[in-house]
Amino acid sequence: MNMDENERELVNMIEIENATAVTPHNKALYEAGKSLMVDSISTGREFCNSMIGISTGAIPIYLGILAYLLPEDYTLGVAAGVVLAIPAIGFLVAAVVFIFGYLPVTGNFSLDIVEQVVAERDRIINLRQHFIIGGVIIFAISTFMAIIALIINFGAR
Repeated sequence: MNMDENERELVNMIEIENATAVTPHNKALYEAGKSLMVDSISTGREFCNSMIGISTGAIPIYLGILAYLLPEDYTLGVAAGVVLAIPAIGFLVAAVVFIFGYLPVTGNFSLDIVEQVVAERDRIINLRQHFIIGGVIIFAISTFMAIIALIINFGAR
């Protein structure tokens, strides 16, 4: 293979200084960095998976506490029924948001082009992060509203 003049000039410009063998410490740092890059995508997905169960599990817990607090012969009006149902609906919406965060994400990139791999990884992490933040906000608001609803109706029994 013949190198043209520009390639020879570039090769001559490369100078290696202080090259040392890979130390166990450097190897451990490399492995830690590799693990952080690889696991960062699956960590968000696992969080969404956990929050799907927590969000859906919050619905029967909330409704069970409500059933315990409200007397058997207690009749709710439409407005009170809607207000008491909002936290359960919020938990369901949070679960759906976490489901979207859990679903596989598709994309096109070349493994030969490092920048594309990094850009796609960052895109997936950012997309999943948006679903996580949205789901957590909805879940937190629903939890707050459930607590308020329970406090208001605590005296009904």
